[in-house]
Amino acid sequence: MSATASGATLWDVQLPPAVLEDLSSIEERLREEIASDVRRIQTVGSHVLQAGGKRLRPAIACLAARCLRSDFGGSRLSAVGAALELVHMATLVHDDVVDHTATRRGRPTANRLYGNGVAVLTGDYLLARAMRVFTDDGDLRLLRAIADVTIDMSEGEVMGILALNDPTMSEERYYEILRKKTAVFIGACARCGAIIGEAKPDEEQALADFGLHLGTAFQVTDDLLDYTGDPALTGKPLGSDLREGRVTLPFLIAAASATASERRLLEQALGQASLPPEDFGPVVAVMERTGALVAARCAAQRLADAAAASLLSLPPSEARESAWALASYAARRQR
Repeated sequence: MSATASGATLWDVQLPPAVLEDLSSIEERLREEIASDVRRIQTVGSHVLQAGGKRLRPAIACLAARCLRSDFGGSRLSAVGAALELVHMATLVHDDVVDHTATRRGRPTANRLYGNGVAVLTGDYLLARAMRVFTDDGDLRLLRAIADVTIDMSEGEVMGILALNDPTMSEERYYEILRKKTAVFIGACARCGAIIGEAKPDEEQALADFGLHLGTAFQVTDDLLDYTGDPALTGKPLGSDLREGRVTLPFLIAAASATASERRLLEQALGQASLPPEDFGPVVAVMERTGALVAARCAAQRLADAAAASLLSLPPSEARESAWALASYAARRQR
């Protein structure tokens, strides 16, 4: 359950009252930022915003800031948190166009409803609005962090496309793509929050490390849930990544230990968009026999532990406890 939906939690993690107030203000600021004189742009922006989402990125920024200071007004934090979510919204719109995605969170995507051209340009608009918020803030450290992230995410998306349907991809390459596509953004959100919280250099780095490890743990768990999750909770059918040709950690671990015939089965299923459920079951059986699912879960747990360890140098606070709980949740979540 999201913070915005429940008013109390981010999934199953209790958030401090100050962070809840921050997130409420961020939601208001987001509605302001998608405004446009061009009605279609505002319509598409509203569609993306109303799709909801977990607001993980602004929540991480708020937690990072509140780990350091709980006594400052949240107007700056709300503006930056909204800008971070706008960047995320823009990347989702662009990703859906690139991946030809028709639904997200059970709703038609912007490109499905309004066409690729309008969707891409609206994504550009959202990204430009975010950059204006950062420039209005005036702290070049924030702008540099997001500029670096935008470069990394663009590179990661291209790397991911080039890696489609490649069963020979190495684990090292997998983690590099994951880092660029997902984890660096979470790390940057934590860094932005640390900057707003007036972090010392070592505190800023600790929080950035927390975000990077947390983002990696979340994505590894996402990849695992593609084979083990409940579609009613995850919001997508089992085997979606496999059918789209995405080689993820469970696949790589299983392929490394599989017999020749099992490896052929895995490779034949990879990228098979019309793979029927009866053929997906044997794929999962191979992963269970090779221990790939357990190994992937352990990898997610190690990353979550690393995220939690990054917080040890910070002073005790309610926000730190919530961040710690979120790290623990990242590896055991089912949605």
